[in-house]
Amino acid sequence: MLDHREMETLIAIVDGQSFDSAARHLNISPGAVSQRIKSLENRVGSSVLIRSTPPKTTAAGEQVLSYARRMFLLQNEMSLALKNHLYSGELSLSIAVNHDSLSCWFIDVVSCFSDHPHLSFDIHTSNTVTTQALLKTGDVIAAITSNGNQIAGCKTRYLGRLEYIPVCSQSFYQSHFCAGIDKQALMTAPIAIFDREDDLAERFVAGYGVNVEQVKTHYIPSSHVLLDTVKKGIGWTMIPKLLIDDQLLKSELVVMDNQSLFVELYWNTWEQVSEVISQVEKQVIAVSKTKLIQNE
Repeated sequence: MLDHREMETLIAIVDGQSFDSAARHLNISPGAVSQRIKSLENRVGSSVLIRSTPPKTTAAGEQVLSYARRMFLLQNEMSLALKNHLYSGELSLSIAVNHDSLSCWFIDVVSCFSDHPHLSFDIHTSNTVTTQALLKTGDVIAAITSNGNQIAGCKTRYLGRLEYIPVCSQSFYQSHFCAGIDKQALMTAPIAIFDREDDLAERFVAGYGVNVEQVKTHYIPSSHVLLDTVKKGIGWTMIPKLLIDDQLLKSELVVMDNQSLFVELYWNTWEQVSEVISQVEKQVIAVSKTKLIQNE
């Protein structure tokens, strides 16, 4: 049997990204933190942490961390149901959400639970591919991802497609596309994208026979700053159509082309009997049906 305090300590180290942070969070000494982890490793029969900065879980540690998060979720849920205040009295759900879903629609899910005093959300943002990796490593209990592949021990629900369109500022359009959008124009028009995992602009220009590696590209790892970058005429980008539907953005940005690209989104969570996760899942599906394009 794994020890409750040792698993709690592992979670605190991963979330706080250091042994010292875990010690402060648990109100124990750093030495006690190390002793608990050593004891946990003896029980598991393998190392659970790589002592780096920040500490990282090993393959065995990922399995223990995932189990620990699920166990504490169910334990705290039961405590609240029984009105037992042995624990903090709060359920914190760690969910990985890609940046664009968070900007466009996931906050509507969170707002559905604003009248639940004991429930809080710990949102981890990433791109649509690596959100599933956060689920695999045990950092989160659920994830919005573009990867429909089933993870062992998890269930996957299809949510719909998020539509993306190419946009730029009025001045940028006049400077680069006044004669129309073609291969030559796209090769000389700078691109602004979130990070190197963002392949939407690459997919768009490929449709015109352009290799994105030949185009000047700015990497702006912030959704709001990326949008400001485009408004200032520094480059063009692909954004969710849900954002351009905002009347303010319609007056500031030009839709460069009627050609849309789509990203399919899925809800991934561990198979578990948790009423709270079931409630959140129902709201995720309900909101996605109103915000995402559904397959007919």
